[in-house]
Parts: sequence; structure tokens; C-alpha cells
Amino acid sequence: MMFWLLLFLFVGNVIGSKYGISHLLLAPEYLGSIDWLSFAIMGFSFGGFLMAFNIYSYILHANEFRFLATLSRPFLKFCFNNIIIPFAFYFTHLYQSFTFQIEEELISKTEAIGNLFSYSAGIVIFIVLSMLFFTFFNKNVFKLTGKDETYYDNLSNNRVKEAAFMKETVWYKRMSRKRVWKVETYIFSPISIKLARDTSHYDKRILKQVFAQNHINASIFEVGLILTFFILGIFRDVTWMNIPAAASLILLFTLFLLVFSALYSWLKGWTLTVLIMLLVTINLVSNSFEGFKFRNYAYGIDYTQKQPYTWNSLKDLSEDPVTYEESMRDGIKSLENWKHQMQKKHPNEKPKLILLNISGGGLRAAVWSMEVLQQLEKGTEGEFFGNSKLITGASGGMIGATYFRELYLKQQLDASINITSKRYVEQLGEDLLNPLTFGIATTDFLFRYQTFTDGKYSYTKDRGYSFEQKLVKNLGGTFDNKRIGDYYKDEFSGNIPTIIYSPSVANDGRRLLISSQKISYLTFNKDTNYVSTYNSMENVEFTQLFADNDPFNLKVTSAMRLSATFPYILPMVTMPTEPPIELMDAGIRDNYGLKTSLDYLRVFKNWISTNTSGVILIEIRDKQKYFEVSNPNNGTLLQRLLTPFTSFYSNTVKIHDYTNDQLLKAVPDWYKGEFEAITFYMNQEEKKPISMSWHLTSLDKEYIRNAFNEKNNQAALERLKTLLRIE
Repeated sequence: MMFWLLLFLFVGNVIGSKYGISHLLLAPEYLGSIDWLSFAIMGFSFGGFLMAFNIYSYILHANEFRFLATLSRPFLKFCFNNIIIPFAFYFTHLYQSFTFQIEEELISKTEAIGNLFSYSAGIVIFIVLSMLFFTFFNKNVFKLTGKDETYYDNLSNNRVKEAAFMKETVWYKRMSRKRVWKVETYIFSPISIKLARDTSHYDKRILKQVFAQNHINASIFEVGLILTFFILGIFRDVTWMNIPAAASLILLFTLFLLVFSALYSWLKGWTLTVLIMLLVTINLVSNSFEGFKFRNYAYGIDYTQKQPYTWNSLKDLSEDPVTYEESMRDGIKSLENWKHQMQKKHPNEKPKLILLNISGGGLRAAVWSMEVLQQLEKGTEGEFFGNSKLITGASGGMIGATYFRELYLKQQLDASINITSKRYVEQLGEDLLNPLTFGIATTDFLFRYQTFTDGKYSYTKDRGYSFEQKLVKNLGGTFDNKRIGDYYKDEFSGNIPTIIYSPSVANDGRRLLISSQKISYLTFNKDTNYVSTYNSMENVEFTQLFADNDPFNLKVTSAMRLSATFPYILPMVTMPTEPPIELMDAGIRDNYGLKTSLDYLRVFKNWISTNTSGVILIEIRDKQKYFEVSNPNNGTLLQRLLTPFTSFYSNTVKIHDYTNDQLLKAVPDWYKGEFEAITFYMNQEEKKPISMSWHLTSLDKEYIRNAFNEKNNQAALERLKTLLRIE
């Protein structure tokens, strides 16, 4: 019943709308399209869930309806009488999906009706196939004993009647009453109702044998379906096997029902006890056996060597004067190279230095950042990105920024490439959620038995791998086999901005700074200007910590994924340290990258104030900063009870805003050059925001395309053009 409740809440947009779960069920996407095939696949998977629900119910409750054993096709009759909840969900789903397709996916009514017809056909096909199995193998009491209905009717007429002295008093009835279902009528077929047959004259042993035989057949059917899940997982790399995310979600629900009901067929009342004991045992041994550790990896680096991750080891890294001096020299040299590049276009002029801060927010942030970067490059006549020296941020926004930078680099080699083409925005907006949910449903929560090699290293496949593969495909192979070390020369020479990824360390809250450049100046803590040298060592340099693990071979797609590892959707990444540390979304610590940008400015403030005409900090955020106060006292009792927990999570980004405002306010106290912050943002509707998901609807994409034309963004563009002296 819990699964049905979740499905009702999902399709009703009551829960999960923030993360786009309802979108998946209302308009499934398959192979980049929302059409009859995607709906048919979802319908087929829902048919599987429906049958799993009926099998589960039949195994648990059929014994209470003994008359079923006297009917032909008892399981089919049981399904007819167990249809109320499925029917209620089916019609609710049809209505909600039809409305959503028209309003959110901008699909015509005719096409929407056709899609729903395909959905219904998918359900029917699975049910028919299942019923053929049960009709052929299941037996009733007549088939099992070889006797017909007449035999049992005569037996009923000749049975001994209750003795006259057994007068039924009120107290007698109450004392002898049994807690059983009293059934007088049942649904015989979709169009008829019949009286339930009296079974008191039937041999109870035979009736139990009928149900036992039916249960065995049901469990065999379930085992076959469970094995199908694992077979699907084997072919996770085959594009057409990546079914719609909604179908994967329903398959996951189906899997849980099938496993539990199959176990119940054999264990009966011990099922829950055995499951609890099994879970406790797995939990206790999970840290002792490699097969239970379910680790995800950053692809490209060596995991055979473990680096110490202790207070003393981190202190030694952060206070190493040699690496600090090397990074400072390289940092200054890179700035000099960038200045030289700028003066090629504008001789004898001090350039403006741009620091780019990109917010996280799933696919909406990726597409929005790409849209803004294209518009800024177009609006400034190609001046904007060349003036940019550093890009930092989180999650999806960094994926969009990384993609734009790669296109900018390719344009330098091939002038025919138009980096402001809308084709690139469309590619970036393609679905990334299907392979993630498919991986969760088939293998990731149970067994990760497939591996792949990257050069001389081997890793297990999971949804993190699927995410990267799909990202590469969506972007036309742009990042196929790209490593962070491949960008060292172009970043150092000033051809492209330096990117710093900053995923959060889940174990202690530190930030792991990933860059192709030497950036020890951002982690160095032995500063004579500090009043106290006792510090928490917040930042850790990736290439220094993993100097012996081939760090520059890290795949760019992995670097992006590390920065965008939203809990549970993407798996946390385990790093080769002792003790092991795990990485999560950069947005947990700094959703906009401002801390990194201001640290960079603070380190090189003297050079920047002397050699530039000022600093422009550009913030690209996927949501407005202002918001209305949410009063928990206006909510329901449950909402008020959960407020201490939900408000902490929901206010995380707002807390970042408060902190960032303080940091920006303090800039004039330590930086004496020209400094200005410009913000570009989407003004999302409070009651109907774009979901923070790896999937976007057609309406979402249209809104993002038009958001840059809003007054606030046009005014910000004009200000940027003024600062860059664009006429």
C-alpha cells in the first residue's frame, strides 16, 4: 500500500515535484522523445507492477477466500476483485498525464490521447502475457481431485446438520466467532457478479493444496521476473535498453514487491523476521567484504595506492612552502600570459579581469549557464569570455560552463564553429535521468557485477558511469576521453579561463579543489600575516593530495560529476585515501563558487590591482535571490513537526546567500582596485519552479530560453558592456 500511496502522491504533484519525479511519470521520455513508444514501455512496466501487487496480495490473502479454489482460473478471479486501487490510480494517472502533456510538454491533444492509448495497451499486453502463464499452470480443486462440481454439491446436501440442542445464543455466537472474511458475492468477470460458493463441505486439506500449488507457480513467475531485472542490467550500455525513468522507478517498486512476496511464499510468518535479520547481518559485514562496499570511483586515477588523510598529513600539505611558491610563480605567470592575450586585441590598455561564478541546480542550471554565456559572448561582440580568467561554481552550472569553454577552445582552432548556436543549448538540455534511474532499478542497489577499463585502470559500472556516458553522447562526443591535464597548457597560456571544481568531502565538510593548474596558494595556511596559524585547513588540493595517483589523468566528465553529486541521485565517490573519504555536491559548501573566486582575488590582489583596470565578478544563478518568508505556523501539524529538519535543508542555499553578501560587502576593505559584481538570474515562479532534476520539460526549456530577455538580465548586460567599453 505504501507504493500505491507514493505513486498517487507523485502523479498528483504532492511530493517530488521539486525534483521532477512527477514529470517522469506524466510524460516519460525514451531515446530523446516523448511519444507512443515511451508511453507503451511505461505501461508495460506498470502492468508488471500491477501483477506483482496482485501476486503479493494473492500469496498473503487468498487463503481467506476459500471459495476461489473452487473456481476456474482462481488467480484471474482474484485479480478482478483486487482491482479497485489500481483502477483508481490508472484513471488518476490518465487525467494528470493528459493535462501535463498539453500544458507542460506542449503536445497536441490528439497526440496526448494517442500516447495514453499506448500506455493502456502496454498495461494490457503485460497482463495478458501473465494471465496466459497462470491460466496454463494454476489448478483449482476440481482439476486437482478429478471430481466435478456435482460431487461436491451432493456432499453438501448430505452432510450432517448441527444438533438441535446446540442452540445459538448471543454469547455462543460471540465465543465461537472466527476472524474471517465473510464473502457473499464476488466479481466473476469485468461485466458480471456472482454468489460465492460455500466451501464448508470441501476438504480443507485439498483447498490448502490448491492455494499452495498456486503460490508455487506465482513464486516461479516472480523469480523469472527478478532474473529479468539482472539481465536488463547486463545490457545497461545498450542505448535502447535505457528505458524511460518512470518505467525504471516502477520496476524498482515491482522488484521490492516481488522479492518480498517470493520470500513469503516460502517463509510465511517468518518473512519479516528473516528480512530484518538479513539486513542487520549485511550491515554488520558490509565493511568487511569488498562485495558489499558498493563504492563509486573517479575515473582515470589510480586506486591501488592509498594516501593518508589525517590532520597531520593535511597540515603538511597545506604548509609546504615549496609547493606554495611554485603555485604563486605559476599563477603570476599565467596572469601575465592572459594579459598578453588581451593586449593583442587592445594594445596599451589595461584589461578588465572577469571572475565567473556559476550556481548549481541540475540540468536547469546547466542549460541556463550555457544560455547566459552565449548571450554574453554575443552581446559583447566576443569580448566577454576572453576577459574571463577563472570559473568556479557547483553542480549543473559547472557542466554548462565547462561545455561552453570547450566549444570556445575548439573555435580557436576552427573558426567555422559558432559557439552561440542554439544547437549546443539543445544538446545540453537532453535527458540525463533515464540511465540513472535504470541503473538504480536494475543493479546499483543490489549487485555491481560489471567492470570497465580506462587505460590501465579498472572500475565497476554503476549509475555514475552511465551518467558520464550519456553526458558524452548528449554533447556529441565533446568530452570523450578528455582529461583535466589536457587543459593545462591552454589555461596557463591564457587562451581559456581556468576552471576549479570544488566537491565537498562528506566525511569532514572540507572542499577538494580540482584544477589542471597548481593552486596550492588557495590551500596554503602558513601565512605570517595571520594572527593565528591554528586553522581548520578547509581547502585541500586534489593534485597534491593524490600526486601519486595519476591525478591529471582524471576524466573531465568525472570532475564535473564529482561537483554535481546530488545525494542518492548520483552515488557519492570514494577516493583512494586512508581512511576513505567520499565526495558530494560542491553546492553543499558553496553553491556559487564565490569563496574560491574571492580567495583567488585576495592571493593576487596586488598584481590584479596594478595590471588590470578592475575586476568584474559575474554571478550566473538559476534562481532569484529574493524570496518570501515561509511561516511554519501556517502549515499542517506534520509540516510543523518536520520544520526543524526540512527548513535546515531548504534554507541551505539561502544561508549561502547571506554569507556571500557579507563576503562581497567586505571586499573594499582588503582590495583597493575597481571591483563590481553583476548578477544574471532566472526569476522563477515561487509556486511553479523548474524542477532541480536531470530532466527538463519542453515548457522548462522554453522558459529558460526566454529568461535572459527579462529586464534585470538586459540591464545587467548593458552594465557589463559599459564596463568592457562595448559601444
